Amino acid sequence: MLAKLFGDFRGIARVAGIWLALRWLVCVALTLPSALKTRNLLAADRLMGNGPFRVRHAIGTALLTGESAFSGLREIWVRDVYAGGDFLQVPDHGTVVDLGANMGNFSAQALAANPTARLIGIEPSAPLGAKWAATMTANGFQDRAQLCRAFIGIFTDKQRRDFENDPAYGDAPTINEDEFLKRYAIDHIDFLKCDIEGSEFFMTESASRLLDITDRVAIELHDFGGDPQHFLDTLKRKGFADLQVDWYGRECIARAARAPAQRMAA
Repeated sequence: MLAKLFGDFRGIARVAGIWLALRWLVCVALTLPSALKTRNLLAADRLMGNGPFRVRHAIGTALLTGESAFSGLREIWVRDVYAGGDFLQVPDHGTVVDLGANMGNFSAQALAANPTARLIGIEPSAPLGAKWAATMTANGFQDRAQLCRAFIGIFTDKQRRDFENDPAYGDAPTINEDEFLKRYAIDHIDFLKCDIEGSEFFMTESASRLLDITDRVAIELHDFGGDPQHFLDTLKRKGFADLQVDWYGRECIARAARAPAQRMAA
């Protein structure tokens, strides 16, 4: 935990400045009993407030705002779980798809990477969707970003029951892949980010086209939704040769890329 704390402190100083990093360190000290009990630093993040926090990355700068914004700052901008150093590359007028857009921390990072890119996100939670919209507006990205409030993917029975009993999700429709692609006129994806809590394994089915039309993908693979190794094998079979995998027990975050010329026919 000390190594994680030190790494995050240095990362916050790098992307948001030393004074914000020192302020967070004070919040860690004030919430230390909670951190020791839960073995995470979320209480310190909450104590940092709602921002806005200005962050900078080699790819660009953005403002992060709203409840839990600082946790997103640490995960996405400091730990670089999706951008992977120089992995987040979006060509001019490129298309980014953000499955599990949450409150928009990655969406902001992707749109900051290229001022001509467009982004389509999927987020079924109404409160998170409102935070996503606020993040887009704070950065002036709203003209280049669209949000689809819907579910996509394969769900376990437990997931369905949980969603049905949660008012944040209860009235969100389910959309299939073809409907999504047609609604937003998507025939090619330059960068696909996915964190949909175990529902991602629909992309390994033979009928799915998402991976076939994608050049770069960054995805969280959850073993309660399927076999992460099977998903990694699918990426290799579909021509993703450049594969980076960070394992966390039996789950992982994978980043994979291929040259546009290797894209499979849709």
